[in-house]
Amino acid sequence: MKSRILLLSALFLICSASLTSQTKLNLTVFGGYTMPVADLKGSYPDTMGTNLLNFDKSGTLLTSGGFNIGAIGKYAVDTLGKARITAGFNYNSFSGSKDYQRTNATLTYKNKVNIFTISAGAEYGFFPKKKFNPFIGLDLAMNFYSGKIEASGDSTFTIQRKSESRIGVIANGGVDIKLNSSIGAVIGVKYALTNLIGKKTEIQNTTVNTLTDDEETGTSSFRELGLNDEENSSNPAKTLNYLQFYAGVSFYFGRPLK
Repeated sequence: MKSRILLLSALFLICSASLTSQTKLNLTVFGGYTMPVADLKGSYPDTMGTNLLNFDKSGTLLTSGGFNIGAIGKYAVDTLGKARITAGFNYNSFSGSKDYQRTNATLTYKNKVNIFTISAGAEYGFFPKKKFNPFIGLDLAMNFYSGKIEASGDSTFTIQRKSESRIGVIANGGVDIKLNSSIGAVIGVKYALTNLIGKKTEIQNTTVNTLTDDEETGTSSFRELGLNDEENSSNPAKTLNYLQFYAGVSFYFGRPLK
């Protein structure tokens, strides 16, 4: 009986060592919910009046929620596996909408803002040889913006958001939960400052879009809509941040670290 207990104890220790040993290279794939904050978040006016909304004069990007997907690679630079350099990508899509009841019909605005991010940085794991490994990190991020605003109902048109880029930073924290020697689960949160560097406001080239209305049909000119996030005499500065909640799967590659 005693020999069986010793054998089971030895097997448990072996399995535990295999389970909790960290590897040199990790890859995490994730997705989740993203909350826009600061001027990335905004509300449409309660009433529109007789004219169409002027989005050039909006102080925010008029989004209310979004989702994220991404992947990040992590490479250990020390023998314990605590310090890692990181690189990855992150896609966030934000949206917001509003219905306005007009004389003969309803006018619906649908707004979409996309941010594709390429990032590189550093991460510190507190207990890389344990099953639960909390971590914190900081990334330098290049953010690429796109999107559009669509109106449907008694009027129909599309305003394209100008493709622009900004430099920012992302603070990251979470926990990596090892399920076995090659795979784990990860949950975490990120806070991103997306437009720290590169803000600008400029007059965009005008483009002509077809406008149809129950009362009249014709054409209307709309400027390609830029971020317009730099402060000037007629435009306030915009701070475009988000809070990202995510969960995913971690893959561990290579031999366990000693």
